[in-house]
Amino acid sequence: MRFLKNGIAGVLLLVGGAWAALALALTGAGPEGAHPGRALLAVALAGVAVAAWRWRSRRWGVAVVLAGCAAVYGWVRTEHPSNTRDWAPDLARAPWAEITGTQVTLHEVRDFRYRSTTDWEPAWYTATYDTDALTGASFIVEPFSGFYGAAHTMVSFSFQDGRHVVFSVEVRREKGETFSAVGGLFRRFELAYVVGDERDLIQLRSNHRHDDVYLYPVQASKERVTAFFLDMVQRMNGLHTAPEFYDTLTSNCTTNLVRHFEKVATKDVPYDHRTLMPAFADELAYELGIIDTDVPLEQVRARYHINARALAAQGQDDFSQRIRAPQATATAPAP
Repeated sequence: MRFLKNGIAGVLLLVGGAWAALALALTGAGPEGAHPGRALLAVALAGVAVAAWRWRSRRWGVAVVLAGCAAVYGWVRTEHPSNTRDWAPDLARAPWAEITGTQVTLHEVRDFRYRSTTDWEPAWYTATYDTDALTGASFIVEPFSGFYGAAHTMVSFSFQDGRHVVFSVEVRREKGETFSAVGGLFRRFELAYVVGDERDLIQLRSNHRHDDVYLYPVQASKERVTAFFLDMVQRMNGLHTAPEFYDTLTSNCTTNLVRHFEKVATKDVPYDHRTLMPAFADELAYELGIIDTDVPLEQVRARYHINARALAAQGQDDFSQRIRAPQATATAPAP
């Protein structure tokens, strides 16, 4: 029994010290990267805890590390999100909307034209959309090459005049900053709702990053799609006035979309491994009947895998129509 208690206490000291080191090193770290000097405080904490264990008791050692972690957590909570940092060029402008009746005017809609993933012509525009003219929505899944289960998810809304506008929940990076899933646990990044043209947000991923992209029509009534659209607009406006931190586990691209999808799903949307491994988010959407269910999921994936059509439509004004053109069923690449 003593051996077991010592083992549990040792694990608590190890895990607590590691968490404190990561929190101290990564919280508030910007483009300059982690702060290893601050992490040395966690080493000191672990040393004090071991000393307390040796000279007093096991309980004292555990109490010291828990008190230290509580103090670090309190310090972490003093870090506040901001909308006024030196943002990366593609995230320099935050979208917002004005709503008058059924008219929704979106400002700062991104419309970049890419020559490569690092070379582009920046552009933003303002456009007004009528919710009475909404014709549907599409759920977009972009599995990341080489990372099992990792993906990005987005939603595109379609209107009677042929226009499409995409909502993408992302990390708002500063200039020179790169994404880190671990850093995303420690208030390192702000949360961004990027709104853009499909020739920007989809073409970037399919034609320049060369990731597989799946474009699934959402199966929902006009009323539910409208509620879905307005819910995303309201959330976007909220972030424009009151910024929030991105969180890898609780507030990432897919967990935010899950909350919005509750507006279109006829069943409760569960929080499970497919929201943390969004490459399988289409499996969850399939189970909920949000996307086509007339054939097995692999055939649905093949039906809505758009890369070949996107490459053929590159730079075309009717890009959105071309990527939705029917195609013969083929074997889908594994997500």
